[in-house]
Amino acid sequence: MGFGVSKDVIEEIRSRCDIVDLIGSFVPLKRSGTNTYKGLCPFHQEKTPSFHVDASRQMYHCFGCGKGGDVFRFYMDKENVGFSDALHMLASRVGVVIPENSGENSDPAEGRRRADARERLYRVNEDFCCFFERTLLGNPDSPPTQYLIKRGIPRDVAEKFRIGAAPDAWTACLEYGLSLGYTEEELVISGIVRRKEETGRLFDHFKGRLTFAITNEQGRVVGFSARSLEAKPPAGKYINTPESPVFKKGNLLYALPLARKMMVEKNMAILCEGQLDTIAFHRAGFECAVAPQGTGFTEGQARILKRYANRIFLAFDADSAGQKAILRAVELLLPLSMEIKVIRIPGGKDPDELFRNGGPDAVAAAVDDAIPWLDVLVASLPERYDMDSPAGRGRAAGEVAGYLLKITSQVELELYIRKAATALQISEEAFWSELRRIQAGARRSDFSAVPPETAVPAPKPEKFASAPGLSAALLTLLELAISSEEAAKRLSELCSPEELGSEDTVGRALNAVIDAAQNGVHANAASLLGEMLIESPDPAVSRVLVEHREFADPEKALADSVAQLRRARSRESRAELLVRLRGTVDPAEKMAILKQISELR
Repeated sequence: MGFGVSKDVIEEIRSRCDIVDLIGSFVPLKRSGTNTYKGLCPFHQEKTPSFHVDASRQMYHCFGCGKGGDVFRFYMDKENVGFSDALHMLASRVGVVIPENSGENSDPAEGRRRADARERLYRVNEDFCCFFERTLLGNPDSPPTQYLIKRGIPRDVAEKFRIGAAPDAWTACLEYGLSLGYTEEELVISGIVRRKEETGRLFDHFKGRLTFAITNEQGRVVGFSARSLEAKPPAGKYINTPESPVFKKGNLLYALPLARKMMVEKNMAILCEGQLDTIAFHRAGFECAVAPQGTGFTEGQARILKRYANRIFLAFDADSAGQKAILRAVELLLPLSMEIKVIRIPGGKDPDELFRNGGPDAVAAAVDDAIPWLDVLVASLPERYDMDSPAGRGRAAGEVAGYLLKITSQVELELYIRKAATALQISEEAFWSELRRIQAGARRSDFSAVPPETAVPAPKPEKFASAPGLSAALLTLLELAISSEEAAKRLSELCSPEELGSEDTVGRALNAVIDAAQNGVHANAASLLGEMLIESPDPAVSRVLVEHREFADPEKALADSVAQLRRARSRESRAELLVRLRGTVDPAEKMAILKQISELR
């Protein structure tokens, strides 16, 4: 879970980041007791506060929607990020430097050195972002400034998206970087300057280009995309920062920090081809637009989008490269069960041109008229196949089936099969057959697409609902174990770990608290459970952590709950044995099962 970060570093971040201060920076909190604060839940709409924060245990729980956990869980849910991102964001917030490769067996000094080097790279990029911004604003007659005027991008928009310009000189950036105290090697690693292989001479990478700052999810500048203003630039119209310890092209999306709020609110993201198209959507009111670096959309970028929204609108150019990019993106998004639509720009224009000529209304109309990805694919088939011949239509069906094999949801698959079969004017049965043929040819053993009528479902182990009283007994025991080290130790004497259970979060939480008591670290029980809730959120556990229920007689409550637990486990075992009894015809096995039933308490 720590992604190479030691437990000591994680605990340092947790201890420095007070949960009341953190949550209070997002929503107003009012004290409601010695260690309890209340406020309106930031995760759902409500008029009466049901959101509780426990300062003593550094936990939160909403009694309305059930969300709860520690500082990491809160930041993950609020910002829609994974644990690794939350860890780094909170580390930055409280001033903790995370050493690289700071696992249990790593060299702390080496980890610190690498972390310091990364931090220097962040500073290089931020310093040059400011330098490029000043260069742009300080030269109103320069080609970059005139280009922005021509494209209708005002100064406030340029400032919001941190657009700049690199000086039109071969060593201006080199000299500026050295004046700030950076080494030649640091400037080379950052990509601000390049080294000519033949001569070893250093030169500015982005000379004379318009620059777009590229930020990570935390909003820190990690590199640049730069557009040439020459008619036929020798190095291509756009060039990017080369891969570096902080710039991983396949894991970055342009304008993500500006877009993620609306992504979450509207449950939609617009994926554009480039920076100017992204900016156009934002100016039109669609501040959920982002872009990869060119048409090279990656699986990592797809998974980032999935964290924020389930509806994806693709807005790539109408040329052949753009159409290929659309279908490539579809391939990567389909396994994530995302609703995918394609925005078609009238007249083959790009979104930027559409906004400049038609304004926000034209852009909004294009978004409203977006069509499902399958319609785009089917419409493109006549360009590659003779749809009037059986062989051509069969090959077209095979191409569509190849995309449908990416779908992991059986329900979605059946619906898409129905639509595809209708569009191609073939039967659903024929389409299922084509899927099976392709599946067999590709030996996709992880795929089990068969029509419902021919499916032979594999037998599944029968799942039993929790026996009556089981959940209540476990939760009471968890409350007692958390509140008292003595109760936790006593519970370890009364019940085995198997009896408490490991099939759900509550059972695992109980065993974790007991282990903490036996190892002399019961005081850390709340943080241990907080760590558990990062990976397995459970409203019942987070509720216990903030509720602080008082027991008139804790010893009696412990004994009664253990007795209740055993009765529930007995009923659970009896139900399972009865199912086994009904399913066997072997007399010996039946007698053995009956004996087991009779021995149950």
